[in-house]
Amino acid sequence: MPTDLPALGRFLDYRVPVSATLVVVALASIFVLPSQSASSFITYLLAIYCFCGVRSWRSLWFDPVFLLVAALLAYIPLTSLWSASWDGGEAASQAVRSILVLAFVVAVAESLQVDWFRERTTLILAVVGGVAGVSAIYVFFAESPQDGRLNGLGQLDTHVAAAFVYAVAALGGTSWVLQRRETLGTGRWGNASVGVAVACVVVLCIAVVLTGSRNAIACLVLGWGCLWIAHRSATGAHFLVCGAVLAVVLLVALVVSIRFVPGAEALILPRGDSFRPGIWSDYAARVLAEGPWFGLGVLTRDPIEVEGFPVLHQHGLFLAVAHQGGLLALGLMLTVVGVVLRILFAHYEEPEAKLGLAIWAMALPGYLLDGHELVDKIGWTWLMFWLPVGIAIGLRARWVLDDARRFGVWFR
Repeated sequence: MPTDLPALGRFLDYRVPVSATLVVVALASIFVLPSQSASSFITYLLAIYCFCGVRSWRSLWFDPVFLLVAALLAYIPLTSLWSASWDGGEAASQAVRSILVLAFVVAVAESLQVDWFRERTTLILAVVGGVAGVSAIYVFFAESPQDGRLNGLGQLDTHVAAAFVYAVAALGGTSWVLQRRETLGTGRWGNASVGVAVACVVVLCIAVVLTGSRNAIACLVLGWGCLWIAHRSATGAHFLVCGAVLAVVLLVALVVSIRFVPGAEALILPRGDSFRPGIWSDYAARVLAEGPWFGLGVLTRDPIEVEGFPVLHQHGLFLAVAHQGGLLALGLMLTVVGVVLRILFAHYEEPEAKLGLAIWAMALPGYLLDGHELVDKIGWTWLMFWLPVGIAIGLRARWVLDDARRFGVWFR
């Protein structure tokens, strides 16, 4: 028996770099593996490895921000208890999903101690996403879908999910290019690698446009602009002012174009409002009538019909969270958003914080119109919501985590 403990110690000695590698592989797998379950297998390995070294991140147990995130992740599956359609297997699945997300957040937080984590994550997302984008574009032109919209391949088989995942990858590639030029300059190899990254970003942007998701296109422009502003602004306050001005300008430009430019409405909103007002008012009325404080439960399947068309979910992540867990869940989520933003601004000088702010500049407005599962197996919500949460916790707890003293010396 005594030999088992040293063996476990050797197994966990480089746990943080291994976890960082698994995080990168798991995120990259979203683009290439054919199903969400295939990508989830990697996250199971990540969770097992993370919880084997639970003592190394025990300081997070007393971190109020981490505990707030844990409370949100615990509450969502708890709503299974009062869901209209109770199913023990589905309830257990929701609990497992929360555990996987929690392990991912911890792994990202710890991975910030490894100097290559941000650089490799952003570059690999751009390159793998670019290859997936080329494949999706080829299929789009080869098969000419009837609706004229590009779908992603494999698990990215919906327009909106594909658009936002490709958009995050485009932001990652842009972040890598901007940071590389700031820190390493150029040269023969530098120019070649930057050229590849730029080419991948261009492909990804084309793929986003071809999906036809106006929400993703507008949010990508906002996120891209905020990322550029972040790398040009010396302070978080200046970033906030410039980002707000950019958002207002984009909104005004869209409204003016739709109202006063002939043919612009058909171009910008080819499918009209996609029944969003009717969907939102119906679901909001149900929440207020049946479960305003604690929601209707995460397992409650509540399809509706709007103007004769079936609607399976809320088409808005914030409304979906309120539907699942009521105002309590929505309040927890908004508190997490506020606290994470505060941390990212407090560490504004770090490139990870700038990346997190840019992702959320794109994601949070996008979630007003799309999204319906905050806690799920690995997918677009992990990239758009939980990755910035993990970055923020990692920035806040960088020198508190036990392994930070060993791997922090690698951090630039």
